[in-house]
Amino acid sequence: MIDGGDFAAWLGGLLRLTPRMTPEDHATAALLGALRCLEHGTTTVADSGPTGVGVAALRAAGLRGTVHVEAFGRLSGVQARDAASAIAARARGLDAAAGPLIRVGVSPHAPYTVGPDFWAALVADPDLAGRSWATHLAESPSESRLLTAGDGPLAELFATRGAVPGRWPGAGGPVARLHEGGALRPGLVAAHCVQLDRDDPVRLRDAGVAVAHCPMSNRRLDCGRFPIERLRDAGVTMGLGTDSPASAGHYDVRAEARACGEEHRHLTSLRAGELLRLATMGGAEALGLGHAIGTIETGKRADLVAVMPPPGADGSDPSAAALDADGVVALVMVDGVVALERGVPLTLDRDAIQASASAARARLIG
Repeated sequence: MIDGGDFAAWLGGLLRLTPRMTPEDHATAALLGALRCLEHGTTTVADSGPTGVGVAALRAAGLRGTVHVEAFGRLSGVQARDAASAIAARARGLDAAAGPLIRVGVSPHAPYTVGPDFWAALVADPDLAGRSWATHLAESPSESRLLTAGDGPLAELFATRGAVPGRWPGAGGPVARLHEGGALRPGLVAAHCVQLDRDDPVRLRDAGVAVAHCPMSNRRLDCGRFPIERLRDAGVTMGLGTDSPASAGHYDVRAEARACGEEHRHLTSLRAGELLRLATMGGAEALGLGHAIGTIETGKRADLVAVMPPPGADGSDPSAAALDADGVVALVMVDGVVALERGVPLTLDRDAIQASASAARARLIG
């Protein structure tokens, strides 16, 4: 629904579109996202959004996940504390509806949309400190330019909207500034981390930050080449993500694994087996769920995906067969319960969701 262009142009399109969405539109979008997860064999989602409707959608689909309540603003003092308390209250309200497979967390959206004082207030809130955290970090050159020089396409976008971006004092790029500001913390999942300074991988590792590599979104928005070798050499926990269907098309982690392989085809160590691991155990570890999911072994939860290879496929490498673009997701099981069988969702009404989504899309872009 959003035209192409670099990151700043895309974000401008997103900001023009989202105010037109009703609560019903958000609920429909979340259900469509959950349906796409089932169809593409994605069993676990780290969702971030301003409404929390991901809780109801994940529960309806029978999927596992963490729904992060997004926070925005350059608040300080009492206003920052009050806003953090409001986010915490919203999270507590979602806890009651979450069920056993879903956690509720918090997401200060990005350093350019959340200032250091508000971020600190979120960290200081006792109801938020122990939850899962997520953010978008060091995604694009325009983000780095905004935070370091205060100008560039992203700064211009904020100016046209009469908004003031978050600014973080210090030296270096986004990661160094958040590190100096005390925002990096164990359990934080940072999406993207493309635009890194030399010492940033060590900063992320030492702070206990996990990275979600989103190759399809990064490619579409011209964010740059993800420094996978440097992060891997530093020992940073990494998994594959999608960023969002608004930028990457679908919640298809298998497709992200193929895109990761294409982007880093020069790395002899990054073959099908390692790509599949990034899509499964890597993601589980990044979300703090490696003890429960991510591999098929005794004692873990039965989150399973069966992929039917295309006719005539070479079955000598099971990892390559699992990632084959022509392979069909035949079965999805979450916590031992079948949610999709023979390619048909059992927990969601595919036709009704697609009809509602088509109607909403037509109205929003009409």
